[in-house]
Amino acid sequence: MSLKLKTCFCLLLSIFIFASCSSSGSDTTNQDIIVKEFPKTAILSGKPAKEIMLTTTWANLVVVDTFLVVQKREAPFIKIYSTNNHKLLGEIGTQGSGPNEFEMPDILKQISYDKENNSPVVTLYDLGTYRISKVNILKVIEGSDNAITQERAPDLNSVTVTLHHIDHSLFLANPETGGRFVILNSSSKDTTYIPFIPELDVEMKDYTKFMIFQSSVVINKKRNRFVAAPTYLDELNFFDLKGNYIRSTIISPRENLLPPPGIQSLPTGIIRHSSSLVEVENKIYALKKGPDEGKIQVFDWDGNPLEQYTLEVNSRIGSFAYDKIHKQFYVCFPDEEPYNIYTYPLN
Repeated sequence: MSLKLKTCFCLLLSIFIFASCSSSGSDTTNQDIIVKEFPKTAILSGKPAKEIMLTTTWANLVVVDTFLVVQKREAPFIKIYSTNNHKLLGEIGTQGSGPNEFEMPDILKQISYDKENNSPVVTLYDLGTYRISKVNILKVIEGSDNAITQERAPDLNSVTVTLHHIDHSLFLANPETGGRFVILNSSSKDTTYIPFIPELDVEMKDYTKFMIFQSSVVINKKRNRFVAAPTYLDELNFFDLKGNYIRSTIISPRENLLPPPGIQSLPTGIIRHSSSLVEVENKIYALKKGPDEGKIQVFDWDGNPLEQYTLEVNSRIGSFAYDKIHKQFYVCFPDEEPYNIYTYPLN
């Protein structure tokens, strides 16, 4: 083999080895995933949890361990039930702006644990007081006076409309202005505003984009990413924890959902395709609202469709949670009487 051929061969081999090494452990493609079908489908029947009597216009649900946490819009704002027998274990949270009080709380999907008593802890963000509250579940059950710890939300250039995650390293929220998301590095205090992405083919005002991209969000820190379900798009958008856009999983084509060209505001009658998200055991559960009301779609963290459950429902759905221990969904129906919390066991 001539010296020239040997040189070319070695160069090509080096390029191949470098490309192989650099791609190891990373996504092989950032192309969008178009959902055509779900590998597994099932219809689920539900029944009322008659032991849980709620007098409320709305409730958010979170399940952690063997506890069902119900966050209401009026006092007492937090009620804790056993998922074993639906017994009421404790409640907390009065109306007001003082210590241990709430005005407009919203519970996060984020779960943590207290190192002192190993209790699960739920987090709430209060838009009325701009406070973040950590609620220690075991201390609530014990009737402790220090079950709630509160702090002011970080001071940003924009109002935090919806908080999705906060801990010692990451703050992720929807800002009132500046972009779709804001990420604050809790250590360096560096702030990153993520624009309204993915980019849409229709030109529109930022306020309209703000409405379209309002999202339910869940985070997987082990996978270094979060996923967002925009209100008026039937899809999931994946980002890394620095705010870099990865890809989307698209259920319905965007061109069938967006306002027509030249319309810079949301026209009357535009259909909401919002999903409420929860993350359990490295799976993303999306409760559909709108045309697909009552469907729960399951995805992995690469965006691949896994399962679709269709709930037998006759009423508007408010929120849901998944109980991995008892393998069932809890669903809140705000318009149902006298029982508005139902369970849907997996068949």
